Amino acid sequence: MFQHHPLRHPLNDKLRLHYTETYRGFDVQHWTDGPLVENYLDRVLHTLDAVTWINHSTFAFRVDLHFPSEMPRLPMHETNDVLAQFFTNFRNELKQRKTKYPTQLHNLWAREQANSDKPHYHLMLMLNRNAYDSLGTFGPDGFGVYSFNNLYHRMMRSWLKAMGFAQDDPRFHQLIHICKNPVTQAPWSCVLHRDDWVAMNEAVYMASYLCKAYSKPFGQRAHVFDGSRLQQQSPLITE
Repeated sequence: MFQHHPLRHPLNDKLRLHYTETYRGFDVQHWTDGPLVENYLDRVLHTLDAVTWINHSTFAFRVDLHFPSEMPRLPMHETNDVLAQFFTNFRNELKQRKTKYPTQLHNLWAREQANSDKPHYHLMLMLNRNAYDSLGTFGPDGFGVYSFNNLYHRMMRSWLKAMGFAQDDPRFHQLIHICKNPVTQAPWSCVLHRDDWVAMNEAVYMASYLCKAYSKPFGQRAHVFDGSRLQQQSPLITE
């Protein structure tokens, strides 16, 4: 589909395609299977810039949401309602902790499906670093459930509930995959500060994975990329 380097996506001519390893001065991931979508990259830059004006410092990290492999394809897989419910549940989890410093959940997400009968979601989540600065332990507790109050357990409970399972259902483990830094193999995260180009460059590179074109299921009549609606404060993106 992309071997002749079209400038527009063959399945959606509103989407501009990008083939190099930098975009607007930032490093982005490069894939032999296909290009990145410029429209999505612009949304990434807009969102990351906006959160630096909301928080003094922002904890940004990458996770993937998966459905259980044994789950058959269901009506929930035809839309993104389950993802919207995850965000609602996760916001409620964050409110329950009542941290000293308030935080809003900001996100970028992509719906993808390649060799599976069900889609999965790639997410970049952003929180006030003064409220949260780590994901915590990833494994379940001694009873095989996700009962701890760290970010990972809160996300797992939110995802299980979004799919209609009990939040303490012990059958499902680590349906949320923590993406790893390709260099350090540590959980992939960064701390964003306003006017910190190095941190912004890392965040853009991390989020650019969500912008790849080749694995997006455009024919399913569901959005394949979106994120928080934020007002841009600085001219990071100029035409």
